[in-house]
Amino acid sequence: MTSDENWSRRSQAARALGWVDQSTRAVTPPIHPASTFLRDPDNQYSSGYSYARDTNPTYDQAEALLCELEGGAAAMLFASGMAAAGAVFLNLAPGDHVLAPRVMYWGLRKWLMDFAVPWGLVVDFIDMGDLVAIKAALRPGQSRLIWIETPANPLWGISDIAAIAALAHGVGARLAVDSTVATPVLSQPLILGADVVMHSATKYLNGHSDM
Repeated sequence: MTSDENWSRRSQAARALGWVDQSTRAVTPPIHPASTFLRDPDNQYSSGYSYARDTNPTYDQAEALLCELEGGAAAMLFASGMAAAGAVFLNLAPGDHVLAPRVMYWGLRKWLMDFAVPWGLVVDFIDMGDLVAIKAALRPGQSRLIWIETPANPLWGISDIAAIAALAHGVGARLAVDSTVATPVLSQPLILGADVVMHSATKYLNGHSDM
């Protein structure tokens, strides 16, 4: 059997990293519906699990596969794409400057305007296909994040991930990429210099809204 490193991303996705349950030899990971896990007599959790809201074996399998497909250091599942996107922005602090696409997913744009801006983030909406405009909009010492979608919702606009990553890193900012449309089969933003990649997993990763 060849190692996982030699499999294409399509094959890695299809075989789910070759996972096999060691006790039953099942090749499909089970769903664990438990909300809590047994505490040890010494008040510890030797299994590594306490509450399902933190993590559980079901999440672990999906996170490991996504991490491998993206070539990342770690992955984390959220209850929705909006929750994942919100977590990225909530890692910032009031007063931080953010660049976001002028044309983007309306739900996240509304969240930025209705919550993030009143909370204190400074958000500029920029044409992410215009590198000159992006460079001009960056504020050294204040810009902390560039958020792009590529291909972008809803017009399928394309952004140059590597070039924008270089601009972001030049002023000490990070680049986050919503790669929902491309999936890891077509694009690996981390390899191109992005710091964070995000997916709305009910779309192209697993068929529209059936995960």
